[in-house]
Amino acid sequence: MTQSPINSTRIFATRKTPKGGEILRFARRLRGYTQAESAASYGIEERTLRRWENREFDPRWNDVISLVEDVYLLDILEVIGKINHDDSYNN
Repeated sequence: MTQSPINSTRIFATRKTPKGGEILRFARRLRGYTQAESAASYGIEERTLRRWENREFDPRWNDVISLVEDVYLLDILEVIGKINHDDSYNN
């Protein structure tokens, strides 16, 4: 029995893993919130959220998940899936 050589072509397109700030911005815009509304709802300063979204600082994953699920009322996995299917976020 012979083994077939490994095919170097990829079956699935490679997608980058979205960063926390990308996820937060996408989810916020999806729900139509401003940064001020989002920050006030989560109990943080607006500049903190702005810095996360602008990738000046990386948010902790528990903050990303809490904002997406508790403030925006979205499922984190669905948001990541939507980002991966939106070409403007996969540059």
